[in-house]
Amino acid sequence: MNREKLSHRIIGDAIYGAMAALQDFVRRAFFLASLATLAVVGCSPLTANGPLENSYAVRLDDSRPDRRDIGSLRYRGGVALTDPDPEFGGLSGIEVDPDGRRFVAISDRGKVITGNIDYDDEGDLAGVRGITVAPLLDIDGKQAEGNRADAEGLARLPDGRWAVSFERWHRVELYASNPDGPVTRPLPKLPRPPGIRSAEGNSGPEALAALPDGRMLVIEEGSDDKAGFSRAWLGGADGWESLSYRGKAPYRPTDAAILPDGDLVVVERRASILGGFGARIVRVPGASIEAGAELSGTELAVLEPPVTTDNFEGISVVATPDGRTLLYLVSDDNLWGFQRTLLMMFEIGA
Repeated sequence: MNREKLSHRIIGDAIYGAMAALQDFVRRAFFLASLATLAVVGCSPLTANGPLENSYAVRLDDSRPDRRDIGSLRYRGGVALTDPDPEFGGLSGIEVDPDGRRFVAISDRGKVITGNIDYDDEGDLAGVRGITVAPLLDIDGKQAEGNRADAEGLARLPDGRWAVSFERWHRVELYASNPDGPVTRPLPKLPRPPGIRSAEGNSGPEALAALPDGRMLVIEEGSDDKAGFSRAWLGGADGWESLSYRGKAPYRPTDAAILPDGDLVVVERRASILGGFGARIVRVPGASIEAGAELSGTELAVLEPPVTTDNFEGISVVATPDGRTLLYLVSDDNLWGFQRTLLMMFEIGA
């Protein structure tokens, strides 16, 4: 690395650290203010199960409290997650256990978050409890930090190993099988997808899905000058092959998962200072996932105000024993007090 590049790297790390410190300060202040407010009014967040330590219920559409349908999806409940740990937040990827009772998530601050999911008598998502926050380890066995900690995508391979994609220091890491998620040091280094180093710092490999044959699909968020088009890679330890993803500007892909029939479901997110956040859920035919292809799909739903939405960056799929397919969306609050960590559940074609 030459002196100019090294200087840029040092400056970038310093800016990243300063932003992280500022976010921590704001989050702590917001949490203390929230506690004070609850103390004054003498109440706590409630769900169908009564007071819960880690969540409160959210509607699909506050302007239409009874609304459940959106596009081809049906809303099956959701919550905003809370936790006093100042390291909680920034959730960018999620995997829900096959029985739907527990989730593992990763954050863009290098953390592994787990929690238990509760449901009401109708089977709708009603609450989350027992949240834990653990460090995501680097290759040296220590907490991943700085540009190496920006974890964005999470997938569990068929053999139980965990895969995590990272931005800024663009790469994919593999971790040993563990019920608590990718909490061990990474396994021997994977080859980096060809050309991934040229991705913009905060627009790198966001979406990550594990295919039934053990390969991984990685999709970058994409850059401003190529809105609606993202590079993608298919492969793993034996190497990578290139393909691409065609979305719909201004939405950009932030995560993906495989459906029971082999199709791919992708969450695309848009964000702007004036327009806030929106999301688009897309279904891509599984048969089209091959080297050299340009992936595109059919729109299942668009989440835009007045529908409840935030910075959706994670998606997970659960197939129920009775044949239903459930989608779980999680949002990245960027560790800012004015955003929320939402966990929302939808059923396809209900």
